[in-house]
Amino acid sequence: MIASRILKKFIFFVVIAAVAVPLRYGSTNPKYVLLRLIHSALTLKNCFVADQNRPTLSPAYRAFEEILKSTKEPPHDPLADTLTTIQQQRASFPFVDIIPKPGQCQITKEIFIHGGHNVDAYWVDHRQKHSQKRSDKIILYFHGGSYTLGDIHSYSGSECHYSKLFNMTILHLEYRLIPEHPVPSAVEDAVAIYRALLAQGIEPSQIFIMGDSAGGGLALLTIQYLITHQLSVPHGVVVLAPWTDLSLSGESYTRNRHTDAMFNSDRTKWEVKVVVDTYASKLPPNDPIFSPLFGSFKGFPPMYVNVGTADTLEDDARGVVKKAQEAGVSVTFEAGLHLMHVYPAFFDYFPEARQTLDNINKWIHSI
Repeated sequence: MIASRILKKFIFFVVIAAVAVPLRYGSTNPKYVLLRLIHSALTLKNCFVADQNRPTLSPAYRAFEEILKSTKEPPHDPLADTLTTIQQQRASFPFVDIIPKPGQCQITKEIFIHGGHNVDAYWVDHRQKHSQKRSDKIILYFHGGSYTLGDIHSYSGSECHYSKLFNMTILHLEYRLIPEHPVPSAVEDAVAIYRALLAQGIEPSQIFIMGDSAGGGLALLTIQYLITHQLSVPHGVVVLAPWTDLSLSGESYTRNRHTDAMFNSDRTKWEVKVVVDTYASKLPPNDPIFSPLFGSFKGFPPMYVNVGTADTLEDDARGVVKKAQEAGVSVTFEAGLHLMHVYPAFFDYFPEARQTLDNINKWIHSI
């Protein structure tokens, strides 16, 4: 009888936990729920263990950093077949388990056509107040992933959050990836969807372009193309830790090598080779066709540039800010002290990310 009562109580507790925990974290994704539980436990521990060298960091940020540093990446073989390696990376890309899509978020596919060029894209709508797309401002979003991986499946969670926070529709571009296509293909896709939006009657003043990491670099390359071809530029651009210098000349590639829990600088050298090798002309990595840092910023719309001071790409972002300001561009720059690569993407986990996104939201609605 006693054993039976204990068993019933245990079953009751399991059932309650199975309902309460997913409700607490807003997802039934078991990997995500487990990650949040581990993160909560580490955050509690960090409340009692100070970081004397980085006193500004929240216990929650340090907990997330601990999780990333404890995760071992599979060994990288630079001699392995490039496409096979990248396909394996795509299959194991964990972003959907870190930031899953909320159930209420609406995602609708649309194929845009401009000049015979077809581009796949997805409308992401998690706005608090629904209204017609044509009368709203739109964020055209370019995802990160070293130009080799990332798609709507992996980025829907973060883009749904941005839609809700900014109260704007997000248009996710499913641009062509390397190594199947060279980098200029991504720029062609970005320009095609932008021009298709204009052809539909959407004004440049309604459009923001936003991107993270390689997507941030793509955002800058796209605007440089628009200006070079004397096309209207969007209302503003937001870049999170943009990858802008494929020659890896910034000192932060060495300085932040061991402080960035997100970015593997050794693997980046291989990724640069993959990017450059896809282009038939074999141009150097610092050519503006790959690296927007070495292009012109004259005529750019207002910019919001964000990077962490522990980010391997810190100097890529700072270099853009310097060149843009020298060209007379209105630039708002936010450097997150001691924070990792694309840290705002992890808004579920620590307040530093949420604060930066709040800052971006205020900027978007103020210009």
